[in-house]
Amino acid sequence: MNEILRIGLIQPVIDPDKSWGKGPYNINIDPVTASRVWQEIKSGISLLLKDSNKPDVILIPELHLPIDKISLIKSISLRNNVVIIAGTDFYKDPLFNRVRNRGVITIPNNWGSRLISSRLKSLMFGKTYFTYMEKGMFNNLALNKCVEDPEQNMYIFKSGKFGNFGIMICSDIFDIERMLLYQTRIHHLFIISLNKDLTTYFHMAESLARLLYCNIVICNTGFYGGSVVISPFDTPQDRLIYKYQGQKMFNIHSVSVPIKSLDNAQNFDFSKYNKKKNGIKFKASPPGYFDKKSRLNEID
Repeated sequence: MNEILRIGLIQPVIDPDKSWGKGPYNINIDPVTASRVWQEIKSGISLLLKDSNKPDVILIPELHLPIDKISLIKSISLRNNVVIIAGTDFYKDPLFNRVRNRGVITIPNNWGSRLISSRLKSLMFGKTYFTYMEKGMFNNLALNKCVEDPEQNMYIFKSGKFGNFGIMICSDIFDIERMLLYQTRIHHLFIISLNKDLTTYFHMAESLARLLYCNIVICNTGFYGGSVVISPFDTPQDRLIYKYQGQKMFNIHSVSVPIKSLDNAQNFDFSKYNKKKNGIKFKASPPGYFDKKSRLNEID
């Protein structure tokens, strides 16, 4: 298991109040904005990949990737041996007037090695709980009113080198059942978002880092700012790895989060042993966490 995971966050600028639902049929972002945002995404990826310590994972916020650019994202992922998790624009079923809010994750077959990847696995994953703003927009279209089409699947990805991770889209952060699934099973939780309630999400990130006892990474739009990376380290200055506050600014950033040391802490019995003597630099795991983790390890 590697010591760290390198993560690149790309935060293009989209004004959600002006970019969707303005035409009578328009459930997708307007073409001019889509073109500009795609240029920002390409520029961000290029800058991140030129770094000598290029990311292992690149995140792009909810609803930012035009659907017709998914194939290009897959090609970039394959050529550069990097995992990309990107939020795609709304997809509307033309027959049933149902709308999906989805993301794509791409995983090259030689991810994490120096070997060139020859094939790629990709998966479309969807949002379960739509916001009231989304539902209102779907219902208020002048023509062809539509409704949300929630997706119920939850995913855990396992890697011997980079640890296990979960993925979700924005308001699914409030799904308690999903958190119960993830607790004790992941090292990282990646959340792609288009959210203006920054304070709530900052607090949620802090809480989830403790409850799930893992790294929390939220990648939000540059229009609002609000991306944050938190790990359950003991000291506050170590715990907050990255926090972007600002508005209407295109931004990219590369961060590193712990893997091996966090895995050691996840499997450490804080009730029996002294964490300082054992070199554990993280806060104690939540009550019951170690017992649940031990049972899960026995099953695996």
